[in-house]
Amino acid sequence: MTPSVQETDVLIVGCGPVGALTANLLGQYGVRTLVLERSLTQHNQPRAITCDDEALRIYQSVGLADVLDAHMYTCPEVELVGATGEVFARLGVGSTDFGFGYPALRFFSQPFVERVLREGLARFASVTLRLGQQVEAYTQDENGASVTVRDVRDGSESTVRARYVLACDGGRSTLRQLAGIDMVGSTYDEGMVAISLLLPHEPPAVSRMVCDPYRHVFVARCAGNELRVEVMIREDEKPEDMVQPERVRAFIAPYVDPDTVTILRAATYVFNRRVAARWRDGRLFLLGDAAHLMPPVLGQGLCSGLRDGANIAWKLAAVLQGHAEPSLLDSYEEERRPHAEAMLEASVNMGRLVLTGSRPVAFMRDRLVRALDRIPRVHRFIRDLEFKPRPVILRGFLMGGGRSHRLSPEGTYFPQPRVALTDGAPVLLDDVLGPGFAVIVRHGVPDASARAAQVLADSLGATCVRLVPPRKTPAQAGEVTDLGGTLATWFHQHDVDIAVLRPDRYLFGAVRSSHLSWLSVALRQRIQGPLRSTTPPARAGASVG
Repeated sequence: MTPSVQETDVLIVGCGPVGALTANLLGQYGVRTLVLERSLTQHNQPRAITCDDEALRIYQSVGLADVLDAHMYTCPEVELVGATGEVFARLGVGSTDFGFGYPALRFFSQPFVERVLREGLARFASVTLRLGQQVEAYTQDENGASVTVRDVRDGSESTVRARYVLACDGGRSTLRQLAGIDMVGSTYDEGMVAISLLLPHEPPAVSRMVCDPYRHVFVARCAGNELRVEVMIREDEKPEDMVQPERVRAFIAPYVDPDTVTILRAATYVFNRRVAARWRDGRLFLLGDAAHLMPPVLGQGLCSGLRDGANIAWKLAAVLQGHAEPSLLDSYEEERRPHAEAMLEASVNMGRLVLTGSRPVAFMRDRLVRALDRIPRVHRFIRDLEFKPRPVILRGFLMGGGRSHRLSPEGTYFPQPRVALTDGAPVLLDDVLGPGFAVIVRHGVPDASARAAQVLADSLGATCVRLVPPRKTPAQAGEVTDLGGTLATWFHQHDVDIAVLRPDRYLFGAVRSSHLSWLSVALRQRIQGPLRSTTPPARAGASVG
């Protein structure tokens, strides 16, 4: 019997958070998308627990931030406790504001996030999710890829024919292995046991990283009454012994009463610092853990995967809608790899600082960091998480192809303050701009230039807004009130009048009004028509308890 063939524009393999988020983004553009997941049920294990402001902004772009944010916890600070049990540094994760609309770090429950993301798929008629599907092989040609799929329930095989394939199938990616793509890097000798607990009462507010050379421990409050305790596995210990009930009780006893908690999960893992040798094989693209594995010290593994999805989804939509050449997809790895590698390196360096196994080194670290922390500039660097790599694109789909100098605005992640529309109610900027490209016009720009900016926006299917300062009368149609002056400051700082934002909210380019034609030509060389999106989706997941 000839296997059945299902056709789609984009095939996503893996419906974890990265695959599900990317499918929501593609659904928003009306892209015909098929998602295959090997498991028959949703993953209900609490694995990833941290989410940063960039990730929440990405969730916002598909209308899911509110319901997800309502079930997350903002930790006031993370204490770094040294070899003597004294705090040697504090990270102000609750007070740090990078200007993107959300707290710098939130803790969550992965099963809840996955459930909301999967529910979100039901909003889009163009997206289909099939469970129990194992990829066995794939081939590709100049028109598409053919993927052989086996149903894990009855062993039957089928074929999916797709224009493009996205591997979101994790660190042991089947598709990456089928493509013969190596992971470059190393796996650390040490590992951790992650213990997820459900407490009968509200957990402590402050998270703690115990940087004891003998046994590193991380304790963090997650969503609701969940608590995560992660404990280092020493070289002389066997991972399988670490998850035995008596060992788990001993590990959690310093922080909670073992008799009063429910152990949700106890599992071991090892640290990785690996990046795929290449993120593309023709029509196949690697996303998330399939492309990069990093130590969990900064909690950036999942966040980096979400950035991958936000980067590639709109580009696929533009190509599939016929408004961009396939060469646009070359910019995916060009843009994402440098930032992912920078985040990986920052995680490694942070690990070297806090996870040293040498007691003399730990004592020197504690004394040195405490001394340096008395210097205001160093104190801000540590407390305000300034060591975290900033979201910036160095080269790729930008005016001029890349940043001309370090202070160039092109490629930076545009700020997201609260603004007001005609009714005066404050809303986050992206909720005004909607999906797709956006054009923002500075207050005071001549009407002729504002009209030219609107023409450019119309050619992109983009929203065009004109900024106005706070005043007694509300904003008019096409205007937004810059409530705190954040955007006015940005335009003044860069001495520009008109800015074009990409759908992922990175800045394509910004110019003075007299140079708008330069910006228009540069953009239309790569984007030849309006990027279409579906009706803005209703916020999903509100019914999830």
